[in-house]
Amino acid sequence: MKGVILAAGKGTRMLPLTERRPKPLVPVLDRPMLEHIVTGARDAGVDHFALIVGHLGDMIREYFGDGGRLGVRITYLVQEEMKGTGAAALLAEEFIGGEPFFMSWGDIIVPPRNYKKVISAFEPGKTDAVLSLNWVEDPYEGAAVYVQDGFVERIEEKPPKGTAATHFNNAGLFVYTADILDRVKTLKPSKRGEIELPEAVQQMVQEGKRIRAVELEGYWSDVARPSAVIALNEMIMQDRYGDARGVYFAPSAKISDDSIFRPPVYVGEGCEVTDAKLGPNVVLMDGCRVEPGAEIKDIAVFTGGQVAKGAKAHDCVVEEGATVPEGAKIAGERAFPKIVCADGTIQEVPR
Repeated sequence: MKGVILAAGKGTRMLPLTERRPKPLVPVLDRPMLEHIVTGARDAGVDHFALIVGHLGDMIREYFGDGGRLGVRITYLVQEEMKGTGAAALLAEEFIGGEPFFMSWGDIIVPPRNYKKVISAFEPGKTDAVLSLNWVEDPYEGAAVYVQDGFVERIEEKPPKGTAATHFNNAGLFVYTADILDRVKTLKPSKRGEIELPEAVQQMVQEGKRIRAVELEGYWSDVARPSAVIALNEMIMQDRYGDARGVYFAPSAKISDDSIFRPPVYVGEGCEVTDAKLGPNVVLMDGCRVEPGAEIKDIAVFTGGQVAKGAKAHDCVVEEGATVPEGAKIAGERAFPKIVCADGTIQEVPR
């Protein structure tokens, strides 16, 4: 099966992490979020992807190349103007070639097992599409999905807060037949001036098409803001290690015996941790260094980042190659983490 991933947006809510990279390349745990999606779908049977790129798309091309490193083929399609998800999907019409295809937004992160669950739910001749769902307290920020006997009965985009009579939200993983694109072509721009793909899905529902609803298992995140990176790291580690008591050290990591860890903690390849206190909820990507006397928690340190002697930091993201200075005390907030930048500055997350 072919796969289409929409990865063209600017990710303005993710600022300042998207000042120098496209949102799909923002790291989550041990790799960019887009790689989580590609490998998850690959393991469920998708072998050829169309990545719809736009903002800083050349960086995505450079990172993924032709896909061979991940055992897949990748075709790149450029969305020159941000005219909506429907317009983005239409770019892949020739790529799809009239066959059923998998689709995902480029910022949805879920446990890998869900990709097979969604793709295997599509049965040619018995289903016209598959729509994934996640349970939320109130789907007012997304799309409220009403389900009857395992199939979508109705979709309501961004209902007023407190009015939805369902807890199901459109989770952003799909299987469609090529017919969806014919419906997209008939759509008029929304109030935002965009062609909205969910409107085509709603049109299918109104026509009586059989859209199977699949509830996802485990964590779900659209990684909307920098705080989501830190929170999602913890959720992924909990899912991987089972009970949140896991501590992972890559084989090449150097850890001193006098270091203290409060799980969950992830330490990547080539990292060095000496006489420091880490955790809970610490991720060190490859090549990071934490020096004696440092204390860190609720933190994501991107590749090559450092935490110098005696520094204390929590609720923050350390950018690639950046350093938390010796003796520094950096205290972010759970919803508004501090961003330690490679140029030595500390940036605030927009409120």
